[in-house]
Amino acid sequence: MILGYPHLLRRRGITLKIFHAGSLTLALKDATEAYEALSHGVRIIAEGSGSVQAVRKITDLGRSCDVIMVADYKLIRKYLIPKYADWCLAFCSNEIVLCYTNNSRYSDIINGDNWCKVLLMPGVKVGFSNPTLDPCGYRALSILHLSSLAYNCSGIWDKLVKGCLGNLEVKANSTGHYIYLPRELTHVPGGKLVLRSKSVDLIGLLEGGMLDYAFEYKSVAKEHGLRYVELPSSLNLAEDPPVKVFIVLRQEGEGEKVIRIEGIRYGVTVLKDSKNFEEAVKFLRWLLRGQGKRILADHGFKLVALEPMGNVPAELRG
Repeated sequence: MILGYPHLLRRRGITLKIFHAGSLTLALKDATEAYEALSHGVRIIAEGSGSVQAVRKITDLGRSCDVIMVADYKLIRKYLIPKYADWCLAFCSNEIVLCYTNNSRYSDIINGDNWCKVLLMPGVKVGFSNPTLDPCGYRALSILHLSSLAYNCSGIWDKLVKGCLGNLEVKANSTGHYIYLPRELTHVPGGKLVLRSKSVDLIGLLEGGMLDYAFEYKSVAKEHGLRYVELPSSLNLAEDPPVKVFIVLRQEGEGEKVIRIEGIRYGVTVLKDSKNFEEAVKFLRWLLRGQGKRILADHGFKLVALEPMGNVPAELRG
């Protein structure tokens, strides 16, 4: 018995487990360290991966966590509600940039006008995350497709994407453009395109000179001190693109999940079977409505008005 401090006794030994998008890794590291220092015995275990992979840990592998934070809130709505969660909260924004280093081929000439042509130059290696596992990957695919439609760079889809991803389909109709992704992509090795399971895994390849350019979130580029080209506002996905593009994810036993490419919004929820539901909500209140907001902003995330969907706890609304 801890006399005079019953709240310490109640909270001692609580462990919160978070599955999260890889792009949140450094921000959550700082946030969890700060929260643990304030929370009297609450311990947080954060496990990063591509966001699609994060939800599949729950739906396919039957793994448990308390909180899941993904780079596309629609993944929570498509995969986790209503079976695993009751609500979703969109909480911050980002944008896609094209990262490079001083050692990247043509780094001395690339800019916001010619980047598309530079990626097609001989010897240039380009990377993005696996679109079947990570939203940054399917967002990069949509940017390349949009570029082929409206950015005077018609060869980029055929030469960079179709030449390296053998079993990817694109169809268009009156409602928009649909990019069909198989459960597992057939990636042709040795070509211009390099894939990794999550976008932050490409940083080491960039810094080591094994990759010239990589599509990353702007927050990640800033965290790692990378040079980057800012893409046109019609492509960077800070807001909705002018052309409707849909990603069709195929998952065994789940059928097709159609996700519209919109302005980037991260999403979070607490799972229904969390044994630490109230403590998880307290942490999210601190992170999204309290001191933690400054940590997210310092790591380059754009804070937006919280967008509640479903039965969001009252502590997180507003």
